[in-house]
Amino acid sequence: MNRALADLIAISKHVGTESMLVGVGGGNTSVKSDDGRHMYIKASGAHIREVAEDRGWRRLNLEAVRSILSDPWIAQLSEEKRQASVAARLQVACEDEVEGGRPSTESPFHALLGRCVAHLHPPAALAYVCARNGREEVERILGGDELPPLWVPYTNPGYSLARRMAGLMAQYGREHGTKPAVVFLEKHGLLVSAEETEVLLAEAARVVRAVARPLARPPAAPLRKPAKDAIFRAKLALRRGLFEATGERVCVRHHLDRQMAGILHGAEAKTVASQPALTPDEIVYANGAPAWLEKADTAQVAGLLRRRIAAEGMAPAAFLVSGLGLFAAGRERALGSILDMARSALVLKWQAARLGGANPLGKAQRRFIAQWEAESYRRKLAAGTQGGEVAGRIALVTGAGSGLGRAIAAGLAKEGAVVGLADIDAGAAAKAVEMIGEQTSGGAAMAVPCDVTNEGQAGRACERLLEEWGGLDILVNAAGVAPAYDLTELPAAEWERALAVNLTGYFLMGRAAARIMVEQGMGGSIVNLSSKSGLEASKSNTPYNATKAGEIHMARGWALELGEHGIRVNSVAPGNVFQDSKIWGPEYIAACAKKHGIEPSEVIPYYVGKTALKREITGQDVADAVVFLCSDRARTITGQTLVPDGGQVPVR
Repeated sequence: MNRALADLIAISKHVGTESMLVGVGGGNTSVKSDDGRHMYIKASGAHIREVAEDRGWRRLNLEAVRSILSDPWIAQLSEEKRQASVAARLQVACEDEVEGGRPSTESPFHALLGRCVAHLHPPAALAYVCARNGREEVERILGGDELPPLWVPYTNPGYSLARRMAGLMAQYGREHGTKPAVVFLEKHGLLVSAEETEVLLAEAARVVRAVARPLARPPAAPLRKPAKDAIFRAKLALRRGLFEATGERVCVRHHLDRQMAGILHGAEAKTVASQPALTPDEIVYANGAPAWLEKADTAQVAGLLRRRIAAEGMAPAAFLVSGLGLFAAGRERALGSILDMARSALVLKWQAARLGGANPLGKAQRRFIAQWEAESYRRKLAAGTQGGEVAGRIALVTGAGSGLGRAIAAGLAKEGAVVGLADIDAGAAAKAVEMIGEQTSGGAAMAVPCDVTNEGQAGRACERLLEEWGGLDILVNAAGVAPAYDLTELPAAEWERALAVNLTGYFLMGRAAARIMVEQGMGGSIVNLSSKSGLEASKSNTPYNATKAGEIHMARGWALELGEHGIRVNSVAPGNVFQDSKIWGPEYIAACAKKHGIEPSEVIPYYVGKTALKREITGQDVADAVVFLCSDRARTITGQTLVPDGGQVPVR
């Protein structure tokens, strides 16, 4: 590894782990090669702390990058064509074999600065660059430095900012005989450059500490936790309001800490909270400033969102609800970033108010960031991709620690749902969550310990999804037992156990889920996992036959009750699924062998041979059927039974 790349990695890892330096929005880094021919720069969208030898950077030909700013043809293009041209020129300037990652759109102004460059978003520096009196305060604080910092008035990022910087740096050079080492970008961040890594890191820390010392912190207030039901109702109202205004299903998360309470309980709370976005990062990570709500009411939320979309071109991802706190709404992967950005922005606005008042982005500036393709790319990378048949839906699957329940949970996660895996075996559920994470590149799933026969636990399992994700769109009842006995040998306790798990468990979970879905007002889907034995009885299987038939009929009744709320209820009656099954264990296989007068080793081939297709049914086959019933493709299907059994039991 050459020195330039080693320095880039060292700088990136250091500043990337220092919240004092990078804040929520991360930052950017670059290092030029000793021969002056190349510049290694963090790739667009890559997290600064994850830059490594084999990823997260691009190597650019410096002459090619600098030629972008001197090309008169580019300057004459329209904004849209210029963006595309610059992006193409930067891609052509890449001279490396690193996979993925665009060269940063900031490359042209990095090329103007010293050998090592760090573009940072320190919370302390942002307070000044986003305040009306920020420039005067920075010049007062750093006035004793040998070389003064360069202040760059706000300019739309990318090519325009690089051109503005080129002119200001030329003037700075004429006045001081050198390039600036410290640059404050109004409404944007801080640039520090030096010839050596150690000097750069030391200078960045010195400048940030210097501007941080005079800053006040918002006073903390006693934390009066809002009632759980009030938070739940607010989450459901936000989800439904967003659904009505945008057609999108999102997750919602709540946050309130002592600092947030101090800001929200202050006399200026609404004024501070209602200010527009101060920085591009606020738009990238939270779709702009949080929306203020006196009350989380669906109609109020939907109306506010429609007005905001009309004015800003996008719906906010953060909401401040009077008396309740901060809520984030979006893809599950993005919720943490949204909350972090909204909290940081509120503190920033509180501090800017004490530096002559906040200096937010103007409407045209906000619109540029919202529509700029480079920032849209960054926004998509931050939120992650979420496609599939059930994208954005929140699902709960019982019996998901193993067998069909686990396969169904994985199938829903692969198709874009966030999934709670409920199981009496908490360890098995946790392992299934790990498996889903590996199979779906970090698919959102969580273990929910639950005994479905316990009324309290059934209710808490559904509440757990409300706490974590803010709603519930899908319930799949898949927990089940199959005690196989001849009627004359059937213990009453085994009969009762089958009734408790296969019927009472389905009822308790269905009731708890339906209550949430009805209140949420966005429809939903409930699927009861039955069996072909619920359609055509099998020998020596009294508890299973009875309960599986009962599950189908129970679903039909629920479909009639819940249809007016847009909640569809169906059943899936699969054939024999042997793969990873808890039911098809050695004892059950031995009982089946005895029932049919065959050897245990012949049991699985025997049952496969009974299907018309002569193929074994897998968990994926059943998961595909469930995903279909939960998707919009099945929007007119309710009260029905889908039979993925290879053609063993024709439905009459």
